[in-house]
Amino acid sequence: MLEVIWLLIGFVLGVVVVGLAIELGGRKPSDTMPASRHAKSWSISEIANPRIMAETLENIDIPKNSKILVNKVKNQEMLNGLDFKQYGAIKGNFIIGDDRVLILSGPVKEGAAGIWTIEKEIVEKLNEEFENIWTKADQIELETLH
Repeated sequence: MLEVIWLLIGFVLGVVVVGLAIELGGRKPSDTMPASRHAKSWSISEIANPRIMAETLENIDIPKNSKILVNKVKNQEMLNGLDFKQYGAIKGNFIIGDDRVLILSGPVKEGAAGIWTIEKEIVEKLNEEFENIWTKADQIELETLH
């Protein structure tokens, strides 16, 4: 009778150990990169076809193929030869690329802290917002910017 009890205990322990081994062995480490990350240093040249929306635009080298929506510009000369419009109700600072967005914590300028994201819904939403405001914004002469 004692042998049967030990046999049952051994069988149950064996089933538990095999179950744990299967469970732990089936887990795969996550190889996916996060959809967003902190941007300690960045360059606008990292962004393909940049579309910039800025409450305030400070000194920054902007590629010639950029589209810019701006409320205020610190240095108007930096916009010479660029495709830009002014819109007074801009809330937020970000640079949209074909597949990513750089969301900035302050004015669009070198060294500003921000967050890179490739999250598809955010990229699409900010792109939609940019295009919506672009159609409403005014094409203006540089002298009229404040």
